[in-house]
Amino acid sequence: MSDRTESAYLSFLSSQERELCAAISTDAAAEIPFLGKAGPAEVAGWVARVFGSVIRVLAGEADTGELVTHFVDLARCGAAAEEVVRAVTLFRQHGLGVSLRALPEVAGAAEGTLRLSSCFDAAAEAIGRHYAKVAEARCRDGAARFRSLVGAIGNVIVIVDEDGRISDWNGEAERVYGCPRAEAIGKDYFEMFLPPEVHASIRADMRKVLAGEPTRSYENPVLARDGSIRLVEWNVDRVVDGEGRAVAIVASGYDVTEHRKNRERLERSRAEIQAILDNAPIVVFVKDVEGRYTFVNRQYDELFGFDRGWVLGRFDRDFLPPEVVQQNRDNDLAALAAGRSLDSEETIPGKDGIHVYMASKFPLADASGTPYAVCGIALDITVRKRAEEERAEFAQKIIDAQHAALRALSTPLLPIASGVVLMPLVGAIDAGRAALVLETLLDGVGVHQAEVAILDITGLRDVDAEVATGLVQAAQAAALLGAEVVLTGVRPAAARTLIELGVDMRGIKTLSSLQQGVTHAIMRSRGRGHARS
Repeated sequence: MSDRTESAYLSFLSSQERELCAAISTDAAAEIPFLGKAGPAEVAGWVARVFGSVIRVLAGEADTGELVTHFVDLARCGAAAEEVVRAVTLFRQHGLGVSLRALPEVAGAAEGTLRLSSCFDAAAEAIGRHYAKVAEARCRDGAARFRSLVGAIGNVIVIVDEDGRISDWNGEAERVYGCPRAEAIGKDYFEMFLPPEVHASIRADMRKVLAGEPTRSYENPVLARDGSIRLVEWNVDRVVDGEGRAVAIVASGYDVTEHRKNRERLERSRAEIQAILDNAPIVVFVKDVEGRYTFVNRQYDELFGFDRGWVLGRFDRDFLPPEVVQQNRDNDLAALAAGRSLDSEETIPGKDGIHVYMASKFPLADASGTPYAVCGIALDITVRKRAEEERAEFAQKIIDAQHAALRALSTPLLPIASGVVLMPLVGAIDAGRAALVLETLLDGVGVHQAEVAILDITGLRDVDAEVATGLVQAAQAAALLGAEVVLTGVRPAAARTLIELGVDMRGIKTLSSLQQGVTHAIMRSRGRGHARS
C-alpha cells in the first residue's frame, strides 16, 4: 500500500473513531459481563486505548504486541478467556464493518481492511498463546498441588489406568507396598502387587468402577515387595477425561492388617470369655443403669428356659413376679450406690422351681469412673441351702433326743418289785429338774401302778429349801395317786436342813439308807398283797 492510499484509509478510520468507539463500548458493556460491571467511562477509556493501538499498528508505529497487551491486561484484571476473545471479536466486527463502508471510495480501503483483519488475527493468536501458557502453568500448579495433597493424605492412594498399569501413588503407598513411586509408575499393578488368587475378582470390580459403579469399603489382600501380605480397605472411583470417558481408577485405602489382627484377637478373646462364662457353674449377667439386660451367659438362659439372647434388651419385669423384680432392683441400685461389690441372697423362680442364689453385684464404670452398668455373678446354693435346712432339722432332732436322754438320766425311774418304783437322785436339783422329778414320778406311779415310790437322795450334793419343797410336792402328788413316798439316804446334814427349814414332812417316810427303803417297800407291798388275798 502506498503512503497516499495508507494515509487516506487511516484518516478515514480516524474520522470514524468516536462513532466506532461508542458502538464497541455499548456492545462490550452488554455482552461482556466483566466490562458490564465497570462504569461507562472506564469501558470507554479502555476501548479508546485499544482503538489507538489499532491505528498505530496499522500505521506501522507499533507491533501487535501493544494491541495484545490491552487484552491481556483485561484478563489479568479478572476477565474470563471467553470474555477476552469476545472483546477481540467486537473490535474485529465493528472495524471491518466501518472498513467495508469505505469501499471503494477511499483509496487503500481494501488493503487496509485486510491488514486490519490480520491485525486482529494476530491479536487473537497471541491471546490464545497467552491463555495456553496460563493453562499450562495452572496445570503444572494444579498437578503440584495435587501431588502435595496426595502425599499429605495418610491413606494409600493408587491410580491405575484402564490397562492395569500404575499411573501414580503416594508416600503411604510406598510404605505399604515397600516400593518407591519412581519404580512403581508404569508397572503392572496386578502382576506386581496382587496375589494371583484375587486377580480375577479385582479385575471384575475394576470393570464395574470404570463403568460408573464406585466401590466403598472393599477389602482385599495386597502383596508387598518383601513378600508379605497386607490387608487394605479401599474406596474406589473412576477418573474421566475432558470428554467424560473413564481412563483410570483412583483407589483410596488404608492398611487394616494390624486392625484386622487386633479385631480377630479381640473376637477370639470375647469368644473365649463367652465360652468360659457359658460353661462356668455360675449365672453371669450385665444390666445397664436402667435395668436393661446387655449380657447373660448360657447358665442364665437355662435357668429360665430362654432361647439364647432372648433376654437381651429386656427388663426383670418382663418375666419375673413383682416381688422378685423389686428384690433384684434394690440390690442392683445398692451396688451402684456403693460403688463396690455387694453380696446378697436372692430367691429366683426358675423353670424347674424356686432357686436360691448367692449373688455378688458390682458396678461397671467407663474411663471417667461413671457407672454405666451393674454386673452380677450368682452361685446357685439351692441344694446347699436345702442340705443346711435338713442338717439343721436333723441336728434339732438329735438335740431333742439328747434332751430326752438327759431327762431320763437325770430323773431315772426304776421298777424294782411289783408295786415298787425307785428314783435315785444325783447331783444338784434346780427348779427345772424339780419339775421334771415330779412329772417323771407321777408318770411312773401311774404306769407301774406303784404302791411305794422310793426317792433316794444319797447322791444329792445339797438339800436347800427349793429341793425340800420339790420333794414334798412330789410326795404329796404321789399320795394323791395312792402311793406312799419313802425318802432314803437322808444324811445328818440333810436332816438338819429339813428341820431348820421347817419343811412339813407329813406323809413322807424317811430312812437312812436305800437298802432300808427297799426292804420297807417290799415288805409293805407283800403285806398289802396278803391282805387282799
